[in-house]
Amino acid sequence: MGSTARLIRGAALALVATVGVSACGADRTGGPRGAPQEVVDAAPDLTVAAGRARFEAGAPDARRTGVVDFAAPTVAQGDDATPYPELNDPRSVVDLVRGALAAESYGGAAVRGASTFRYEAVVNVERAVAETPADRRATMAGFARLIGSPAFYVDVWVDDEGRLRRVQIPLKRTAERPAARSKVIPQYLTVDFFEFDAG
Repeated sequence: MGSTARLIRGAALALVATVGVSACGADRTGGPRGAPQEVVDAAPDLTVAAGRARFEAGAPDARRTGVVDFAAPTVAQGDDATPYPELNDPRSVVDLVRGALAAESYGGAAVRGASTFRYEAVVNVERAVAETPADRRATMAGFARLIGSPAFYVDVWVDDEGRLRRVQIPLKRTAERPAARSKVIPQYLTVDFFEFDAG
């Protein structure tokens, strides 16, 4: 085998290995199946159906952890509240994803050991309020007013059971999604869900 052929073969094997690591977490279950918009549309209900989960929410200058009971009428229990409404009410972050449009798959990634697919989308806040179940709609409408932006880009990571594992929102809502080669490093609010059915 010539040196050029060996280099090509080696690069191909390295690429396969890299993709395998990034697409699979420790649970090795893969990610969700279906068209991107269908997966993202279904994710909020499937997340809520899980009952309870632990969450960790963070921003550059704030962090909150606790347990969220998706069926409870009150905000999730956790440590002290933060200045960011998205970190203080992780259930509303789930409902916010109901407004996601133009979802596109970005590829596989592991989130806290779980295999997921990442999806890029744009949230229409009015649609999020309209799609939220009636018993939560008033709460979601108040949450939308606190956010104060009609639309912004969002990234979501969905596991093989269709549940949201991570939701990432730009701190600056009016900013456009950075281009692939952009030198701008945006700041994000991130909410992770894990240990579903947590006690």
